[in-house]
Amino acid sequence: MGAVTQGTERRRVGRPRAASRDLLEEAACELFLERGYAATSVADITSRAGVSRSTFFNYVEAKSDLLWARFDDAVVALRARLADGADVAEALRELAAGLPAENVAMAFAQGEAMGLGEELRLAAVRRLADVRDALTPALRAGGATPLVARSRAGAYAGCLLAAVQEWSLAGAGRTDLVALLDEAVRATLG
Repeated sequence: MGAVTQGTERRRVGRPRAASRDLLEEAACELFLERGYAATSVADITSRAGVSRSTFFNYVEAKSDLLWARFDDAVVALRARLADGADVAEALRELAAGLPAENVAMAFAQGEAMGLGEELRLAAVRRLADVRDALTPALRAGGATPLVARSRAGAYAGCLLAAVQEWSLAGAGRTDLVALLDEAVRATLG
């Protein structure tokens, strides 16, 4: 994006950052459903979205990340909440309450049609590790030993991802992600 100078005022021209990412996400989902994940290239996505290749890589490292962008944003917010001293369980519930029923839900619900296969599993494992890594310092700060903190953080992360998958497969708009998370946490952590 360029900048235009008018007097002493500079203004950005082009699409706002959020609009470009939204376009990339939408284009990727459409193409994955039309052609399949493996048959869709970064060039296909950028062409459909009407943005450059460099714009694509300003937002994500890989095309599969477009399916997880909102989830990744939620994990960044989770880290911030925990850094401010929020309770781990409550912060996870807030993440679940605010997660939009968009691309990650589509990835789980339409993974077969999109041909995601192993890519979906690997992307989910990466997010499981991201959530675990966000939770571990907060649990340590609460007095848990390193082993207990990592174990409990991994369990919470597993509960969240299992709840997201269940929510997605049941129809994200028809089920309550927070209730599914609560159920998973009760069953796993007591």
